[in-house]
Formats: sequence, C-alpha cells, structure tokens
Amino acid sequence: MSVIEALNIPTLTKQRVPVKTLVEQLRPTPENKRLIESHVASMYLVSLLNEQTIHYRAYRDDDYSYQTIYVLQITLKKNDQLTDLTSQLHAAFPEPTILLMEHMDKEWISVAPKRISKIDQTKTVLEDNVVQEISMDSMNYLNLSQITAINLKDYYTKIVQIVYKIGILNLIKVYPTVDLDYKSIIKKYQAIQANINNLKEQYKRASMKSEKMDIDDQIYDEEQKQKNIVKRLKEGV
Repeated sequence: MSVIEALNIPTLTKQRVPVKTLVEQLRPTPENKRLIESHVASMYLVSLLNEQTIHYRAYRDDDYSYQTIYVLQITLKKNDQLTDLTSQLHAAFPEPTILLMEHMDKEWISVAPKRISKIDQTKTVLEDNVVQEISMDSMNYLNLSQITAINLKDYYTKIVQIVYKIGILNLIKVYPTVDLDYKSIIKKYQAIQANINNLKEQYKRASMKSEKMDIDDQIYDEEQKQKNIVKRLKEGV
C-alpha cells in the first residue's frame, strides 16, 4: 500500500508541478534555490481537499485561510535537510499543503500550519513544520477519512496532530490514543538528541582521560532524560 492509498482521500489525475515554476513563484534566496533544485526530482499535485471533495466547508478570518488543502507527491534526489526543504515547499503555496515525499525505499509526510502575513495578505507565514518518516506500522494510522471536523481548518489541525502522533510512534513503537502536546514532547526529545550528538563530537576531540570521563557522564545523563520521556509516554498511551 502506498501512502496516498493509506490516506484514503479523493485523488485526481496527477498534475506535474515543474521545479522551475516552483522556484519562479517562490523567488528563494540563491541558497534555498540550490536546496530545492538539488533535492526535488519531481513534484505532482495528486489531490485537492475542499468542500467539493471531502465536504468540509472552507474557513477564513483575519489570520487564517483554509479554502483548499493541496496534496503533493514528491520524488527526492536525496533525503537530507528535509526540514529546510519542506519549509520552502510549503511556503510556495498560499493554502495549506500536505507533502508526501519518497526517496529509495523511504517515505515521509510533512504538514505545516500557516497564517496570513500581516505585512502582505497575499502571502502566508509558517507557524510550524512537521516532518515524519512513514513506516509500515504508521500506515495503519493515516486514514484521513476517519477524521471528524467542523471545517477545513479543524480538519487540517487534526492531520497535524496525527503526524505528531506518528512521530511518537516512531519513538516508542506505540501509537498514542490520547491528545497531548506532542509537539513540545518531540521538540524536547530532539533537543536532547542534538545535545547527545554534540557531546559525542566533543568526546572524539577530547585528549584527556578525565575530560572524556566527564563527557561520558554528560552523555549518560542526556540519554537518561530521553529514556524518561519514552517511559512517561508509554505510561500515558
């Protein structure tokens, strides 16, 4: 089963989105232009989720616009810098987007809530950007037809929560059934992992035995913090 099949959403005939057109529309910095061109092999619009296709009414106020949700399928040339890449791709579209990415035998999903820019109301600003790898286990939880919502904004918000829950599934191998602030939990876990990676680099450069022992103790403490997060999550699900 593919990710698009697991989502169980109305699809349309694939429409190619040329990378050149995307870059022209986005007008990125030279660095971000290189990022897009070096990573995106192809991009296709595969679904439009709106009142006509999923029967949830559009939502718009002074801060948010949810008229249609674009679902895009992307084949990658390489799979590094995915957070930076998806931030650029989400920003290229004024309405909310769901990005389905694939590279070799791996797949990812990315969602990014947006608000209307206060400076230029024709543009949007990303409030968040979530990227999670899709495993065979997580395929079982991607069925968007099971969502009940009052409008497209509420619908997309619930998709974001599903993607965060998939992040928790990737951490603890259990899919959470309760709604918590998983964004903060994952961010905290990732921050600890960044500290561990940094400490491991320091360990490689350390020359004194005492210095290495001190760093080793710090790594242990950080790993215990991660284990405590996982333990609390398992108790909570």
